[in-house]
Amino acid sequence: MNVVFLIIGLLVLVAAAVRLYIAGQGDAEFEFLVKERTQFAVSEETESYMELTCRVPFVNKGSQDGTIMDAYPRTLLPYEQFDKLEAVGRLELEDAPRVDNYFEAVIIPKGTGQAVNVTLRLTDRKSMGLRSALDAMVGNRVDLPVDIVYQVVARSDWYINKKRLVLTSEELAAALAAKGGE
Repeated sequence: MNVVFLIIGLLVLVAAAVRLYIAGQGDAEFEFLVKERTQFAVSEETESYMELTCRVPFVNKGSQDGTIMDAYPRTLLPYEQFDKLEAVGRLELEDAPRVDNYFEAVIIPKGTGQAVNVTLRLTDRKSMGLRSALDAMVGNRVDLPVDIVYQVVARSDWYINKKRLVLTSEELAAALAAKGGE
């Protein structure tokens, strides 16, 4: 009977040691570096919409490789705040562009990173003319917050995180001025 208790005790100690070893290995930890992003610039314009794009680097600063399973931008321009434009976002890996608004999962080794392109499509909602609506957004100092929402799978349970960037009215004015100067 003592031998059985000794074996059970040893198994418990080995299991605890393995668990501590695994916990000490760490995990993936992603960060979108929105402070290092490029300025939004006009990438496409028609009579009814304008697209602005910026580049946002990200890094896996954790101690293990990790996978970003899904990522998308969530624009935060409610109708009650500014009803002249509709804002819709798209996010794609810089080195794997897509046009179908689908984010393909990507494995990021520890200590490395990549970049995504965030594209915002601003559409005239009131038929007042796109440039008039954009000028109203700038004139009323309306900023456009955008959450980058991303799902991570690594050693621990999967989780969803987000990081906010903001297209300010001043930055929109600069992008419009740069486009007008072409």
